[in-house]
Order: sequence, then C-alpha cells, then structure tokens
Amino acid sequence: MRGRMAPPAHEVLIIDDQLGVRRGVELLLRDAGYRVAGLAATGEEAEALLRRRRHDVALVESVLEGMASAPLLARLLAERPAAPVVVYAGRDQAALAAAAGVGAPGLALKSSPPATLLAALEAVAAGDTYVDPLVGVRLPRRVVRPPRTGIELLSPREREILGMLAEGWSGAEIAAQLYLSAETVRTHVRNAVQKLGCRTRTQAVAVLVREYDRRRS
Repeated sequence: MRGRMAPPAHEVLIIDDQLGVRRGVELLLRDAGYRVAGLAATGEEAEALLRRRRHDVALVESVLEGMASAPLLARLLAERPAAPVVVYAGRDQAALAAAAGVGAPGLALKSSPPATLLAALEAVAAGDTYVDPLVGVRLPRRVVRPPRTGIELLSPREREILGMLAEGWSGAEIAAQLYLSAETVRTHVRNAVQKLGCRTRTQAVAVLVREYDRRRS
C-alpha cells in the first residue's frame, strides 16, 4: 500500500436525538473527511460521551428529548472552558442564545448549507469561535486568532486528497480508496486549488508538500 502524507482528520462527536439527523450528519462529515468518534441521542449519553471519548470537536443539538442542552454544556464548560463544541438548532434561536450564554464557542442552524456547518466545526476545532451568519445571536466572548493561511484553509478531506496526489495516486485510485465518486474527488481538488490561490493542482500539491516539509524541519 502506498504511503499517505495527509494528517489525521478531526475526530467529531455527533449528539442529536433524531436518528435520521445523526445518520445524515455522519454521512456528511465522513464525506468531508472527518472521523466520527461517537454518537449519542440523550442527555445522559451525551454527558458520558463528552467526558470520556477523545474528540477534537463535538456537534450538539440544542434540545435533546425535550431537554435544553445548555445545562449540560454549562457543566462541561465549567470543567473545560475551552471545550470545542458547536451547538446547532432548527428554528429555535432562543436555545442557541442559551448555549451562547454558557460559553459554547460555536453556533449553527440546521437549515444552513452544509458548508456553514463544516466551517463552524473547523473553526471551533482550531480554537476559534464561530456564529452562523443566519443566527441572530452574538457570543458573549470572542477569541481572536491569527487568520488561517496556506493549507490551514483546506478541509481534512482536501488535505488528504492532495496528500495522496503528492504520493502518486491517480484521481481514479483516490476515488476507489476513499469510496468517493471521481467527480467528488475532482471537486475537492478544484476547491483546494482555489483556496490556495493556485492555477493548477500541481501547484497546489507543491504548496502542500512545501508546508509539510517546513513543519517537519
């Protein structure tokens, strides 16, 4: 098997009491290159999962089986003020306001495009805060971080695919290895090329290799 230079994908916990939503979000995240580290449907399951399971970021529904998630998050954030959590909701922005009030660093709406949810997860996993542009709530605190540059702009899947290209994999081989369609692979490559400000995928791969070499030195 050929070597792969892409870094490990973010480990995500998904906490939602609706089975269909959990499955849909899980498929979305896996397709985007994330790893699903655990699933929970109730407040009790969520608390155990958040405390015991290793993860980079947790996606938590604002209401679980009729119970607001804010008290659960308040207990967690009291122990770990920088806990990486994105709270998402349907139309209930009051629940998001409550989550913001206890210190949740990420807020998102289920009705927003998938790219918004992914942006929220990436930002919070990196230690930043994120508020969905459609959410009429402001966070009471703001962590100011330097803007992401270079390969930090890429999603885990984009980094993985560019890394495989750098190792000599063809687009068809990558699609088969990652269980993606060839068009999905091409889309990830195009997005990576655009984010890196490159004109070709060869240039994008060179940027990736140069950045990895710099980090290893």
